[in-house]
Amino acid sequence: MSRALKNYDLLLEVCGPVFVGSGNEISKKEYLFLGNNTVGILDINKLYMLLHSKGLSAEFETYMLDNRKEDLRQWLQRNRQPLADVKKCMKYTLESGNMEIQKGTRIQIMEHIKDAYGNPYIPGSSVKGMLRTILLGGKVMSCHNEYDREAELLFNELLSSENSRQRLLRSRITQIESKAFHILEKSENKKDAVNDLLSALIIGDSEPLKTRDLVLCQKVEKNVNGREKTLNLFRECIRPGTIIKCNMTIDESTAKKYGIQLKSEKMKKAIADFAAQYYSNFANKFPGAAKPEKNTVYLGGGCGFVSKTIMYPMFPGREGVRAVKTVFDKTRVPRVHGHSQDLKSGVSPHILKCTRYQGKVLEMGRCRIKIIEKTPVSRDACR
Repeated sequence: MSRALKNYDLLLEVCGPVFVGSGNEISKKEYLFLGNNTVGILDINKLYMLLHSKGLSAEFETYMLDNRKEDLRQWLQRNRQPLADVKKCMKYTLESGNMEIQKGTRIQIMEHIKDAYGNPYIPGSSVKGMLRTILLGGKVMSCHNEYDREAELLFNELLSSENSRQRLLRSRITQIESKAFHILEKSENKKDAVNDLLSALIIGDSEPLKTRDLVLCQKVEKNVNGREKTLNLFRECIRPGTIIKCNMTIDESTAKKYGIQLKSEKMKKAIADFAAQYYSNFANKFPGAAKPEKNTVYLGGGCGFVSKTIMYPMFPGREGVRAVKTVFDKTRVPRVHGHSQDLKSGVSPHILKCTRYQGKVLEMGRCRIKIIEKTPVSRDACR
């Protein structure tokens, strides 16, 4: 069977800061608060060479290897190093407005993933993972009766299992994914990845962004009662207003033969349906939460459990509240998190993951998605 590849531009307009972590934490010895709501991220190699030229390399090595609580600014002041010199060793600076530092708690700054040239980007795997959840949720919602047995087994497992959350959901959700997507019949074992319909969906890494597109965002938890709690967890995020651009390719011959989920119009419908159920089952329980548009998606880390799973598409309404609460109960989330009150609140979890940006409270990871078919270039046009 010949392959008919169709190319698209996949555009994501950032509405709420987007974070895809590198797995690294920027330590207190690698950044400086510069005033004017700005944080400078140091190039440690450049800083070392500067201090070496001033005869302070041994002292700096001792400081970097020491577990003392002293931060970099305190060390520089103690060693009488002017800030003007240190600023020359900055890799980049980050806007850090609307910060509320909680005294007595360690400050964490999580790094956004960057390419080999130090430019932030969004991995194609993150975008595809987001779409996979949306398409699976859309399939379950449009053919809900076909998944009654899987829903029953999943709920029974929730009631009986004492496994971690990851183990608790992995096997049963994998079976649901297999039923929805593993339909290509390329091998006898249905679970094999070669049978996955979404192997016909290819999404490349985004075009590189600039460090000026990053903003430092503090974790804010918005309670169902309207109260907000800030934590000393900060993330390098793609700032609102930024356009993230990826290339998306669909093998139309595979989509035509085995299913229509990958047709761009069907994808757009699944996106709209997932956004609508996310709001009706979850987000609208929080005061001030904005109603999503039809092209609203949630991308990256810090968005919260509901946007990453198909629990509410599987169990809409109050049944979903009970199912999600059971997940938190069985995975032994500390009692201080208060999930025992979720049924009374009418939503689980009872926290909306947010941040503050330019005086507004925004949902983490919220984006508008646009899928635009590329016009094929004829061979004559290339002559």
